Amino acid sequence: MSDERLSTGIGGLDRALDGGVPPGSLVVVTAEADSPAERIPYAFADAHPARYYSTLRPGGAVDEAMAASSAGVDEFDFRDEEDSPTRVQDVRRGDLLTGPSDRFASLSAGETVVVDPVNTLERADRDDYRTFLDGLVAGLRTAGGIGVLNAHTVPDTPAGRDLTLGLADVVLDLRMLVEDRVSWKLVVKKCRRGSIPPNPLALAFDDGVRVDETRELR
Repeated sequence: MSDERLSTGIGGLDRALDGGVPPGSLVVVTAEADSPAERIPYAFADAHPARYYSTLRPGGAVDEAMAASSAGVDEFDFRDEEDSPTRVQDVRRGDLLTGPSDRFASLSAGETVVVDPVNTLERADRDDYRTFLDGLVAGLRTAGGIGVLNAHTVPDTPAGRDLTLGLADVVLDLRMLVEDRVSWKLVVKKCRRGSIPPNPLALAFDDGVRVDETRELR
């Protein structure tokens, strides 16, 4: 098995995951819809050439949010229009489930695919959604890229959420802590091809997202 890893775009998370995630991985981020979790997919998209499918917000709004999120981040400088372009596609009115094999067969080497959020697809016909996931995973493995599905945690859990989590290679769960101040912890719940960090990671969302390695969470 290859030891190659691809960056998540978050240095502290890369270190916790032995250098990042293996090429061809499907990553799922779970969090409340009103959390800043979307910045995690932004980081992945900043780190590599990416296709960003927005199922909820206008494409222009995602572009603006990504630009604002990456401003001031100096641990990595991935935001390069030539080397790491991110193509945001507004699919609020389109059918992302149509022709997944053809759609993802054209991925370039190392390309990242983000679906934000994936809830709408999880509520579609189960067979159609399974076909979509199979096509995405096949394309990622051929291209050696990363898939990132932003899965909102909602009271009415989508029927396809078990497929999302079952096929995922890595599951990242963001949780809010309220003590003397609001803080955020990221739990690596699943890592199919690597060790799972025993402790949660403290995330800070000042100018993007980073791991606050000065804090220890339990």
